Amino acid sequence: MIKLENIHKYYDSHHVLKGINIGVDKGEVVSILGPSGSGKSTLLRCINFLEQPTSGIVEIGGKRVNVESASKSDVFALRTSTGMVFQQYNLFKNLTVLQNVMIGLTSVKQLKKDEAKKRSLEILERVGLSDKLSHYPAQLSGGQQQRVGIARALALNPEVLLFDEPTSSLDPELVDEVLATIRAVADTGKTMFIVTHELNFAREISDRIIFMEDGVIIEEGTPEQLFTDPKMERTKQFLSKATRNN
Repeated sequence: MIKLENIHKYYDSHHVLKGINIGVDKGEVVSILGPSGSGKSTLLRCINFLEQPTSGIVEIGGKRVNVESASKSDVFALRTSTGMVFQQYNLFKNLTVLQNVMIGLTSVKQLKKDEAKKRSLEILERVGLSDKLSHYPAQLSGGQQQRVGIARALALNPEVLLFDEPTSSLDPELVDEVLATIRAVADTGKTMFIVTHELNFAREISDRIIFMEDGVIIEEGTPEQLFTDPKMERTKQFLSKATRNN
């Protein structure tokens, strides 16, 4: 489903990603853990070229792209194969909840307005927001705004969903509602790539967990393997400290 081969990312002389190799199977939920500044979010954004990788290969659903020679159509194909849920929601403040979900369907998928509205209503009902259709983002809680973001990504029916620390901007009491929504999406068999600091959530929802630091993958395995018997000392240190703080 997803293959990343030897992905490097530089910002001038700063080497952020140092030869990342990852494969994600269809229907698999993979979480990326690691300290701040380890390259987790940059890696996620390189998958759909929100950040331009410096070198390497990105493959999604059989579409294989050499990032150094990627054309506009290559980038468009990768982006339309993914749905992104951001830390800061990234909703259009001047559009209603319904309009925020519809806009990708009409502008990217070129659906007719009636068809886009029907699909958007279905998705918003799934995430528990069918009573907020005419509300604007400023009228919603942070958790509700993030659920709109999830609905917007789901509406496009992407091959893979990318979550970039989806609860990091939320007040603690709002985190659970967003995590419950993500769990429900995972239960449908959607392929998901999640960057998160929510260790218990990652342990519960993931088929596999990747631990990154300083732009490299230190260790990966099942949640059971990583949380109960990590092989690398750095992984043990991180999980021990992070678990105490959770």
